[in-house]
Amino acid sequence: MSNPIRFQDHTAFHVQVLRLTLAGAAIALLYYVVARLTPLNSGIAHVLWFSASAAVLGLVANPPARAGALGAVGVALGVGLLGTLSRMALSIHGYPWFGVGVYGLGVGVIAGRDLRDYRRFSVPFATALSVALASWVELAFRSGVDFAAYVPPFLAEPAYGGLGGFLVSIGLIARQVRIERDPVTEAYDRVRPTLSGEMRELSDRAVELYGHIQEVLRDRKDKGGQTDGLATTVRSLVLKVVHLGPKWNEVEREAARTSAPALGERIAGLEKKIAETTDEVARKQYRLAKEALASQLHYLDDISRSRERVIARVHNYLATLERLHLAVVNHRGADAAKLTDEVQPILDEISTLGHEMDFASEAIREATEVAEGVDAEPAKAAAPAKAAEPAKAAAPAKAAAPAEAAPAETTPAEAAPAKPAAAGPDPESSLASRAFDN
Repeated sequence: MSNPIRFQDHTAFHVQVLRLTLAGAAIALLYYVVARLTPLNSGIAHVLWFSASAAVLGLVANPPARAGALGAVGVALGVGLLGTLSRMALSIHGYPWFGVGVYGLGVGVIAGRDLRDYRRFSVPFATALSVALASWVELAFRSGVDFAAYVPPFLAEPAYGGLGGFLVSIGLIARQVRIERDPVTEAYDRVRPTLSGEMRELSDRAVELYGHIQEVLRDRKDKGGQTDGLATTVRSLVLKVVHLGPKWNEVEREAARTSAPALGERIAGLEKKIAETTDEVARKQYRLAKEALASQLHYLDDISRSRERVIARVHNYLATLERLHLAVVNHRGADAAKLTDEVQPILDEISTLGHEMDFASEAIREATEVAEGVDAEPAKAAAPAKAAEPAKAAAPAKAAAPAEAAPAETTPAEAAPAKPAAAGPDPESSLASRAFDN
């Protein structure tokens, strides 16, 4: 699903166009009046005038709040002065039109000072082009169509200025154009390369259904219909499926490290050793190892059962999404009440599935922890075996000691046999099984 380009606010853009057109006309009229009263031929006067003009155009396009108006005006005048000086410097070195573009860049910086996304860069470049276009068109009109031949100069100059302000406002289209970055698409683009097998197929299907539902809801909204928050609900639940994918991969990877048939063969081998050995200490260690492997086999069975149930839940979830898609398509032209009556039961079911997906995600996480802890069991079983070896080596030495040697006096606490440490509770939770039991 692509990221659609959308025009954010038509009304705001129309207001900006009107403001800049009127501002351009007012600036031109004021310049005509001031030029008739005072000489504006000095370089300093031109610098101040063009700096103020850039500041006015930028502030009219994006008026400041009353609280920060003084600071905004100061910044606008500073940016306008920088743009004006750059324009004059480039004109002196033979690049007048490039200088006009740099001047327009300053207008865009002032107009987009409140932006924090990519538009803080696109708006200045767009106004640089529109200011250059406005200057060229005004120059062409003044040389080809002399308004002063048809109307008095005090009307002709505002006409030129209004035309220039209108053309400058074209650059503000970049302020309203936005690329909608869909969170589902972005999240799935990140995790999709890591998915495989049935989970990838199900995730592909979920995102595809999400795109279809969003298109139908967007079409309904454009026609003035009500969507009652359906888009947000569907987006939230599809994101749960997408986020389930990486956790699923962890379970698949950890579970693949040990197979049930291999564990069965190892258990059978240990049972044979237990039956054949005559040493009680060795038999005890074999039994511990067998119990550890049996615990691993039990964990693998739980993980396999949880995986199957998660897949079944996702299938059920997609079937419900398909029902919702068809219901919305069927009632595309219906009123909001009829759509709500038809869709509400499906939304209730989706809400229930959303909670179940939370449990599924938690169960997958728990199963991953279980799979990671499986490898620690053989090490736990091997530790007592290593500790028993020194005891076996000390046994012959104890038997070789003189029988008449009197045993050392011991306290009752020392004479009491050491009690094995009490086994702690099973660290592996049964959440993976409980999460799907209804």
